[in-house]
Amino acid sequence: MSKLQYKKAYTATSVQKTTVMRHSFEGICHFEVHGGDWSSCISGFNREYVESRKQLFKDMGWGEWSEEGDLGLQNYLKVLESGEYKLEYYENEFSYRVSAEILCCEKWMRLGKFTNTCTYCGADYNGSGQLLASRSHWGEETGEHWTDCL
Repeated sequence: MSKLQYKKAYTATSVQKTTVMRHSFEGICHFEVHGGDWSSCISGFNREYVESRKQLFKDMGWGEWSEEGDLGLQNYLKVLESGEYKLEYYENEFSYRVSAEILCCEKWMRLGKFTNTCTYCGADYNGSGQLLASRSHWGEETGEHWTDCL
């Protein structure tokens, strides 16, 4: 039998980079793009903002994107044309948990659930990577059927 391989869970840190266009128009919030510092480059901010709007339409299933049909973009263009805006950049740092992983059937499997099942062989592991007994034995001590234990 081959040696079981396991990667421990750990906490990782990520940084979200955001550039915001703030303005003095009443009733309109601000416009932002993620992924870089565009605070000194309005053409870069503009390109990224338009791309983010196109992606939003796609992700939300709002149909084909067009400049005329995007009210958010129309508000943005009004602010851009007015020249009454300021670009600001900031970063947010946050931590998140990366689940443990186990090597089963020559594939790495994340252990992010209470019970984690290999899609290839059907073996079950707990979140710590311990191989669990066959499901047919689950609940034997209590008289339950294994489907009651899920």
